[in-house]
Amino acid sequence: MADELTWTDEALERLKAIPFFVRKMAKATIEKEAVKIGETVITVELMKKIKEQEHG
Repeated sequence: MADELTWTDEALERLKAIPFFVRKMAKATIEKEAVKIGETVITVELMKKIKEQEHG
């Protein structure tokens, strides 16, 4: 799954800002949701969209 995904530099920077103890879980969730909706590039905008869906 993750092999098919590309993270933009900006998205990786945003990921690094997530506390280390939840970062792995957050990354897995983002990648799972991206695959579910057919995205192959993880961007900051996609991260925001996924976060809104989770908390929406």
